[in-house]
Amino acid sequence: EVKFSLDSLSPSKKDTWANYLMGVMDEIQKAGYPLQGANLIFISNIPKGAGLSSSAALEVVTALTMAKLNLLEIKPVEMARLCQRAENNFVGVACGIMDQYVSCLGQKNYTLFIDCRSNDYELIPFKDPNYQVLICNSKIQRGLANSEYNKRREECKIATEFFKHKLNRKIRALRDITIDEYKKYQAQLPEIIARRARHVISENYRVRAGVQALRMGNYSAFGQLMIESHRSLKDNYEVSCAELDLLVDLALKQEEVLGARMTGAGFGGCTVNLLRREYIDVFEKTIKQGYKKITGILPDIYVTPPAEGAKVIKLG
Repeated sequence: EVKFSLDSLSPSKKDTWANYLMGVMDEIQKAGYPLQGANLIFISNIPKGAGLSSSAALEVVTALTMAKLNLLEIKPVEMARLCQRAENNFVGVACGIMDQYVSCLGQKNYTLFIDCRSNDYELIPFKDPNYQVLICNSKIQRGLANSEYNKRREECKIATEFFKHKLNRKIRALRDITIDEYKKYQAQLPEIIARRARHVISENYRVRAGVQALRMGNYSAFGQLMIESHRSLKDNYEVSCAELDLLVDLALKQEEVLGARMTGAGFGGCTVNLLRREYIDVFEKTIKQGYKKITGILPDIYVTPPAEGAKVIKLG
């Protein structure tokens, strides 16, 4: 149980999980919305530290609840950005916007295509009943994720500054670099910086290609892009780990699996897998047996079709 006053919000060193709540309430008030106090109870089945956006879920459900209790009209995009600011400014984690966007804007049987520069988004259908998404939890806690995340940001910043000096046009981020431009200059970059840039630049192309594949209903092509993404996360961005690689390898040995990759910040957590629906039971059995045999750990597996984001549920 944690108690705090809306009139004097400051980060707690003891109850660090409550900082996500206080940060959201702080940002709501900074945005000019009046808040009254409330008694809140949180019940969750999202595993902590597994790369499944538990912090964003906590932030968004807090924002939505406080908005409803105080009769505030906060639009989903504004709510997502407010929650991101809470995590950046109050909690002190330099997270992106993706998790909050999905929690605010997710719809059943749709994926979400986000432009993190313009904050534009598009719902992309994921409705083919023949295919299913499954999550495999390695049960390895993400011990290095925060420090390495910040390190990767700095490495990408170095690469961005390099290309700013090389190219005669405005460069704001690595997304502005074409693959051909990268290939032309990659040899002039330190090896590690070159690999970090290679991942980000190629991943942006994979995202766009993935959107096109889903629009066309080409799940095989989408699955192949997932595989390529994991390879790059492993070899170029270096944020995977032995257990995540094992889960991906075990998945891809099965013919009915179209794609598999790690998800989240890396260094533990989960993989996301795309397979034919009728193969779910065989997949679960094979993954659990294979992973436990090598690691001694029985992984958790979640069948997770694309679902709605946060919403109010009326009881009784």
